[in-house]
Amino acid sequence: MKNNILTIIALMTLSMTAFSQRYESEIFTEVNVTSNEVYGVNVSVLGGTPFSDTLKMDVYEPVGDTASERYLIIMAHSGSFIPKGVNTLPFGNKNDSAMMELCTQFAKRGWVAAAINYRLGWNPTPDIAGGDQETRASTIIQAVFRSVQDMSTAVRYFRKDEATTNNFKIDADHIAVGGTNSGGYAALAKGALNKESELNFAKFLYNNGVSFVSTDTLGDWEGFGGISALNMENHTGYESDVQLVLNMGGAIGDSSWIEALEPPVVNFHGVADALTPYKTQTVIVAATGDAIVEVSGSYVVAKENAAVGNSTVWDTVTFTDPYSARAQALTSYEGLFPFTGASNGFEPWGWYDQNDPNIADSVTVAPGVKVPGSGFGSAANPFASRTKALAYIDTVMGYFSPRAVLAMESVTNTASINDLGEGNGVKAYPNPNKDGKVWVSTSKDPILSFDLFDLQGKMILSREVRNVGFEITEELESGLYLLQVNFDGYSVQQKLIYE
Repeated sequence: MKNNILTIIALMTLSMTAFSQRYESEIFTEVNVTSNEVYGVNVSVLGGTPFSDTLKMDVYEPVGDTASERYLIIMAHSGSFIPKGVNTLPFGNKNDSAMMELCTQFAKRGWVAAAINYRLGWNPTPDIAGGDQETRASTIIQAVFRSVQDMSTAVRYFRKDEATTNNFKIDADHIAVGGTNSGGYAALAKGALNKESELNFAKFLYNNGVSFVSTDTLGDWEGFGGISALNMENHTGYESDVQLVLNMGGAIGDSSWIEALEPPVVNFHGVADALTPYKTQTVIVAATGDAIVEVSGSYVVAKENAAVGNSTVWDTVTFTDPYSARAQALTSYEGLFPFTGASNGFEPWGWYDQNDPNIADSVTVAPGVKVPGSGFGSAANPFASRTKALAYIDTVMGYFSPRAVLAMESVTNTASINDLGEGNGVKAYPNPNKDGKVWVSTSKDPILSFDLFDLQGKMILSREVRNVGFEITEELESGLYLLQVNFDGYSVQQKLIYE
């Protein structure tokens, strides 16, 4: 029995080493891009009148890759939920320089990376500047909600592809979502917005008490339901759950959305970002200074995920790389890399076409006071340059990649361990757990007994069950354990995390 458990641990270690070589380092030199792949169709309100909008993405894959199951990351661009140009900024679609570079670097590491366009449109200046805050807040929340629906549609598109034609050869059990700025809002909401009650907080209600987002009208966060004139269902019958979130300069609608057992989040954020708060603050319309709605940025996202145990997947490893060392010098929260300094506030990983009419070479820091920039930055990021941006993208990839592998491997390890038995229906909740009680159940055969081992293979508990479920109530030290559930003629192993 002990040798069996030690073999499992060895398999876990070897598996993690193999995966880290692929997804942490650039192992391919060329990337193929499938442009304007249609991943869905839905109703847009851009311009005021609803119309059917084709949803497109660019898919990046490594050239010469023979792997049949590859990690997937779906990335969403920035732009304040307003089209490029209309937002008076030189960015705002899937062809942004930073988006193309990030997806290229992911593909060179062996990922399949998809840069999606998602539905845009809201009303930042209703009537006149200083006007209706309720309209600003309601339309921006609806815009975020539509972006979550579109991200879910993209996830289902790839799962459908994997189950049918398998053109992109993704691993349907290892999918991440991410985004920069407004795309970060979408990714964070995709990972955490999953209850009707989360749409009914006071700040998300009209003055008459009705929610800004009616799922009866707009459909739910998956993109299902509602009325067809405002929501079209795409790829029904496929799941849209994800295993990891990458947030680059985004914020979450409310910190209470973050709950246990949701995907872990890796955050990057400029502490001095004037558009999206690092902590909790009311966001404003940049052009007018008008208030929109209170949101919570990366610091709070990391703090809350640590509090509910979603970031404990990274507590089992001591990261000694220079990227981690720098982050640890700036914050105590794992999964958070803050960028300091005024010039690094808004998207220091971004740069822009110097021929774009919306570039800016300075920024106003006070009435009548301007600070010079690079000569071809943006009003939000006047200090942008390609050289600077690539240095920050190097930091993003260096910090994110090992954490992504560990988070994905936590899924792989559970699946691999379970596959050693003939059944796969064992579930443990909560896992990770904090209160010292774990409920274990099965959807298959009755459980005869269970054995609990530490990572050295020492048996901690052993008990007869003869039921479809049981509870572990013993107080155990924090750490990782291996639970073996014994059935008639076979056993299933499950990883347990105690905090």
